[in-house]
Amino acid sequence: MTILCAVLAAAMFGAGHYMSGTVSRRVGPATVAYWTQFGVVAVAAVLLLARPLPEQWSIPALAWGTVAAIGGVAGSLFLYKALSKATFTLAVGASTVTTTVTPAIVALLFLGEQITVLRIVLILLAVLTVWLLVSQRRSKGVAVVTSPLPVITSQMPVVSAEDDADSPAPEPVEHTGPSSPGAGLLALGAGLGYATELVGVAQIPQEDFAQGLLAWAVVSFLVMLVMILLRRGPQAPRLLPQGGAGALVILAGGFSAFGMLLFHISAAGVGLATTSAIVAVYPAVPILLAVLILRERPSPRGWAGLACAGLVVALGAYGTSL
Repeated sequence: MTILCAVLAAAMFGAGHYMSGTVSRRVGPATVAYWTQFGVVAVAAVLLLARPLPEQWSIPALAWGTVAAIGGVAGSLFLYKALSKATFTLAVGASTVTTTVTPAIVALLFLGEQITVLRIVLILLAVLTVWLLVSQRRSKGVAVVTSPLPVITSQMPVVSAEDDADSPAPEPVEHTGPSSPGAGLLALGAGLGYATELVGVAQIPQEDFAQGLLAWAVVSFLVMLVMILLRRGPQAPRLLPQGGAGALVILAGGFSAFGMLLFHISAAGVGLATTSAIVAVYPAVPILLAVLILRERPSPRGWAGLACAGLVVALGAYGTSL
């Protein structure tokens, strides 16, 4: 059932972000965002090499992959800036809601997907779910911005200190005071960037998807590498992942790449609007993992968000069975 791919994509994104969060408090969010790209490129390369290399590269696949990469990097940059000027709820809530709604609007208005009451309800419920999950009260945490979707982690266990004793301390990213003027526009820009990434991936021709995915991965990696080289200094991330932290972040990047593959399969089967609504509830996955592994207790708003996430998945499955 194709809808299962959307659910698994959300699980991949959420699990990858959870793993990134366990490392971010030790090595810093910028390091995590950069190291993640190694796992993304590795998985994309394996998928391409799993079949005979194409005699001719697909220009549309490479173009859409590049568009997706630029959108994802732009979204990350805007979100980092928004986090330095806005409250957590405004920066992440507004950007994630925009990421949820925009692909659905594009699909319904410009890609010819049928507008139905169920799809509208599904999108609105996904927006409510996202807002409940990102606006719950949190303990002090570290902000981590990774493609393809924004994620902010609260307190999580740290990887072995022996693996990363020489790693730079995490950079303070999150803004704690009142939101600055224009911060909402930065959050909106972040959401539009991530939405461009999702729409771009969905538009890669299915028969040439491995080529498009590799273009997305390589362009994202190169842009991140240039940014890291330009900010070389005491706080700059290491160029190569090291130790247990590096291995975990590379694995998280691989999860993101597989998540994109599943996202594409689902969008091709049940439509971009339905798929984007289901994938948008991925913040529920790290919370569930924290409940199961760390025995954390979410706030009432968090529990409500988890319940809404389950309802989104159920409605999505029901809609595809009609």
